[in-house]
Amino acid sequence: MFLKKKKKSSMTAEQMKKLDKRQLKYVTQRDYETGGEKKLGDGGGVNIIDGNFTIVCLGKTVFSAPLKEVTAGELMDLSGFTAYYTDKDGERISIVAKYSDGNVGL
Repeated sequence: MFLKKKKKSSMTAEQMKKLDKRQLKYVTQRDYETGGEKKLGDGGGVNIIDGNFTIVCLGKTVFSAPLKEVTAGELMDLSGFTAYYTDKDGERISIVAKYSDGNVGL
């Protein structure tokens, strides 16, 4: 009777494309076995080229996957996003990227 349509929390491909050239403060990867996170890099950016969603930190690619296979969503406080995909070996790779305030320290 009072059913409300659930808000979809993941980004569409068009919303993810808007992240192209977005500066990042840092990127971490979640480890599902230990429940922790490890830092992949600082001072990076998002690049979407030829259908690939790629994150580069200080010249090093720390995450790359076909855009159509990536699921992403903004953090609740809108300070960044999470993204994940399942690679060809069946391993789920999940990252958390925090947006930069515009000043990337090199």
